[in-house]
Amino acid sequence: MAILVVVDDDEDIEGIEETITVAADLAEKYGEELIALNVVSQDEFLKEQQGKTSIADVKPEPIERYESEAADRAREIVGQIIDASTDVTYMGRVADPANGIVKTGRDVDARFIVIGARRQSPIGKAIFGSTTQSVLLSADRPVLTVMEE
Repeated sequence: MAILVVVDDDEDIEGIEETITVAADLAEKYGEELIALNVVSQDEFLKEQQGKTSIADVKPEPIERYESEAADRAREIVGQIIDASTDVTYMGRVADPANGIVKTGRDVDARFIVIGARRQSPIGKAIFGSTTQSVLLSADRPVLTVMEE
């Protein structure tokens, strides 16, 4: 089993610091592997693939390169927050963010998925979906949300 922490490289470092710290504490408490995941949305990826409109139309090499770069970004972010002696596995995915997080949680047999959440008004929650909300509703394992201040 593992503790999977979602690292969003669009957030500022202060916004994600508590999420990563909570995940690292859980990994230490349960004696589990800590996995930091950064998901690049398919839409973002396809914008840079000249004329490709579907992930199925893209050869594996560019996907693997993007996933490697996403893992490197997770490494950079996590490295600013937790001690370098902490053992962390870094992963990157090109996927719909919520689906990529849930699937990775299943693939690594995560004990917990740890994800940050932004405060939204009740109307905003009702009208606009969020990755966190989608993960909460579709994950087949516990999800711990860490609210930003």
